[in-house]
Amino acid sequence: PLSTRPSKAVVSTQSTGNRLFTKAWYFGYGTRDIFEGVCYKLNERIAVELDGKSLELPELEGIVLLNIGSWSSGCDLWAGSGLEDLPGKQSPSDGMIEVCGLYSSLHVGRLQVALADPCRLGQAKTVRIVVKSGFVPAQCDGEPWEQSPCIVTVTAHSPALIMTKSG
Repeated sequence: PLSTRPSKAVVSTQSTGNRLFTKAWYFGYGTRDIFEGVCYKLNERIAVELDGKSLELPELEGIVLLNIGSWSSGCDLWAGSGLEDLPGKQSPSDGMIEVCGLYSSLHVGRLQVALADPCRLGQAKTVRIVVKSGFVPAQCDGEPWEQSPCIVTVTAHSPALIMTKSG
């Protein structure tokens, strides 16, 4: 997923030996991002295609690509938005990638406590993100970096068996 975390914030608990210090480091960069607007109008710096079709992006500060029903400590970004016209339910075994948008860092916080609806953008087997200009903060599996202009193509590959709670 693309995220608002800058690459300068990469701190390992092995190098510092203190998990609290690492959390404080990320908090500091996250707070700075709110005031500096590092990802302000991200929708003008990137283009997104879902299965070859261009996606009209609202004003966003982040894009999240998911193939599981949980994000950021249990948030379900594919539920609760009331957008019934979007295709399909979320399933880790359907070969589809769910694409959601984040309006701001504050929107992320509200999502985590169920005070905001997610911005569901669509589902696709292939997601193509074009970084048109400048650097955009990116993150994959918790590892952040700053991405220069490029084309990123994401497809589902080699599904794995997982256990989930029924019901």
